[in-house]
Amino acid sequence: MTGTQLAALVRLKTSTNSTTFTNADMLVYVNLFKDEIASKIVERNNGMFLVPSTFNLVADQREYAFPDDMLNRLHKFEVKFASSDSRFQSTYVKDYSGSETESEITKNYTNQQGHFAHTIRRRALYVLSGTIIAVTNGGRIWYHVFPADLANMTGSTDLGVDPSTTTFGIPRQFHELLGRRVSIEYKQNKPKPLPLNALEKNYEVDLQVALDAASHIDNSGSIIGELMSEVDQYNAGWDV
Repeated sequence: MTGTQLAALVRLKTSTNSTTFTNADMLVYVNLFKDEIASKIVERNNGMFLVPSTFNLVADQREYAFPDDMLNRLHKFEVKFASSDSRFQSTYVKDYSGSETESEITKNYTNQQGHFAHTIRRRALYVLSGTIIAVTNGGRIWYHVFPADLANMTGSTDLGVDPSTTTFGIPRQFHELLGRRVSIEYKQNKPKPLPLNALEKNYEVDLQVALDAASHIDNSGSIIGELMSEVDQYNAGWDV
């Protein structure tokens, strides 16, 4: 479904036109509820909308702000404490009160694998390690991003197409649901709320069905599943 088709669908559901429900107003609703649905998808499928991002380690700096497009939570943090390191090392999450001094931190943590950690505070990553030196691209986070905002409601590109290698479209099975969610909000936001039809009343049920299906799909749209063993394949009648 394209932006133009989504706008037509919403106006059909709400019995409106481009004057009574403008593209500008609809765009606000669409981008708002696109993010709402994306958050629910990630709750079911931790591999969706997942991207890496590297940043420079700054000497003696422990706190690094998260990207503005982070959807809801950090997936993983990796680090290189020296420019000569050939690979990133993963850290673990640590409960941290924030009361330790720099000397206490460097006493309790080192830059050796398994002896450094990170915590989250004030929407930022806080590194608990030995002394931090400047390392270009020394930090890497994996995090979930919001699907790309629609720029307008007149586009001809399918909403499911990824705009780039680091931004994502909206999975196809959620297009009609997105339109339905906008329709529900439009009707309930009127000074005198309009009645919902049967399909709109069933929105949450249908959303859960789509979310269940999305829990088995990766960013490429491929189905995620476990391969059957040869014994199971044989018992199922497969030619192995």
